[in-house]
Amino acid sequence: MIRIQKYRILFFILFLLLIQAGYAQNKYTIAQIPDPKASGNGYVSNPDLILSPAGVDSLNRTITDLEQRTKVEMAVVVVNDFDAGQEEYDFALQLFRQWGIGKSKANNGLLLFIAVDRKQYRFITGYGLEGLLPDAALKRIGDHFLIPAFKEGDYSKGVVNALGTIAAYLNQPGNQKELSQLLPPDPGQRNTWLWTIANTILVMGLFAAVFFGIRKKTPEISKNKASAKTNAYDKTIGCGCGGLFMILVAAGFIIGFTTGYSWVKSLDMRTIPLVLYLILSIILLARYMNAISVLRKIHQDDLNFSQAVKALNRSSIFYLVASPLILIVMLMEAYRRTQAASRFKPQLDSQNREMSRVDRDQTAPDQTFLTKGQLKEEQLEVNHYDIWLSSDQAAHKIIGYPGSNFADFTVCPTCNAKTLSKEKLVTLKKATYTKEGEGKEVKICENCGYEEFIKSVIIAVRTKSDDSRSSDSGSSSSSSSSSSSSSGWGGGSSGGGGAGGKW
Repeated sequence: MIRIQKYRILFFILFLLLIQAGYAQNKYTIAQIPDPKASGNGYVSNPDLILSPAGVDSLNRTITDLEQRTKVEMAVVVVNDFDAGQEEYDFALQLFRQWGIGKSKANNGLLLFIAVDRKQYRFITGYGLEGLLPDAALKRIGDHFLIPAFKEGDYSKGVVNALGTIAAYLNQPGNQKELSQLLPPDPGQRNTWLWTIANTILVMGLFAAVFFGIRKKTPEISKNKASAKTNAYDKTIGCGCGGLFMILVAAGFIIGFTTGYSWVKSLDMRTIPLVLYLILSIILLARYMNAISVLRKIHQDDLNFSQAVKALNRSSIFYLVASPLILIVMLMEAYRRTQAASRFKPQLDSQNREMSRVDRDQTAPDQTFLTKGQLKEEQLEVNHYDIWLSSDQAAHKIIGYPGSNFADFTVCPTCNAKTLSKEKLVTLKKATYTKEGEGKEVKICENCGYEEFIKSVIIAVRTKSDDSRSSDSGSSSSSSSSSSSSSGWGGGSSGGGGAGGKW
């Protein structure tokens, strides 16, 4: 009987140990984090008793005094671990928004979240504090106060000193000075600036030399040829620049709408040379294609143009260091020359004798052999024509090859040239805000002016664009406010500003 009693006691002790171990290894979800405001325990959530009672008491006094003076709300959460499926940034930001730390209109909240087992900490700031507490300053506070103390296992000391420094700064009457002035000077700051300046000068020098080199390799062009109709390379440059601009604007809008722009302040200045390099490499690509466009306008003859582009690419191989994107253009031009190689093989006349190809860049009698319609096709880049002459110039051959705009035109029934445009709208009477307009959809021959009527079109009355956009922030704000009102926080919000680190 005594033995059974001993076993019962042993099993009971093991059961208690298992419960304690399971509690110690608890991975908290957002809902499981105790809200100190709801329980009346101030501003510190310390469910695993990592902070000492004296440390919690000191933090509550500091934060209470700060809120009374400045209305700023701070919260401290220290746990062993949290949901394994989340990162510390996402967890802390979600917790900040769930509680609504800070006043609803001022958004002046600050959260310090610490996960001991993961050895991670994270500051989250409300919108209103992002200017007073930049991400870089919070990072330096963490590096100077939190990490050294945490490595020694003194979590209370690190948190108390860090929040005491922040509170002292925010308690200054005008908040005129930077937070970094309260900390020892950063010895690496000077070296970082020197590294950034030196590499920025190096990048600018490299691209200045490359742009100058391309300029020297780009031949002069007469005003008549410069004002000639844009070619495929001009269109590629325009579409590329326009598309890139739209992508950047869309990306900026999406990032700003979803996460705010606090991430800009956390960028390392050492990325400046890299960003500058990327921007200049794209500009250099456009400049390089512009040089090819000039060669296209200078050389009416396709063979001369191909040889000129080949020479440009060979002499510019070292420019790939500045812009690897140029390699794409070089490969495309090499492929085009390979495809067109058979085009320039000598033709044979009726006597099986090789014919000579007319150089269109010289004063060749192309006007004699090509019709007005064929010349117009070349101008529109619908077709390109090669002229071959027999040795006695008694016979000739004209062979056409599709141009870059071949699919954009059809054969005109009047002049038989492939210069009839696609359907286009011609406005006959402009629409106003009160009256409809009139127009017609037609096809027009760019050679003879023939017009093929398709249909009449009524142009709708003009309306003023409505720039107002529906905002979904109202519902989210009210949700945050309602959830925080029950816990006692002010209903503040955050765009994700702050800083974090490991030890």
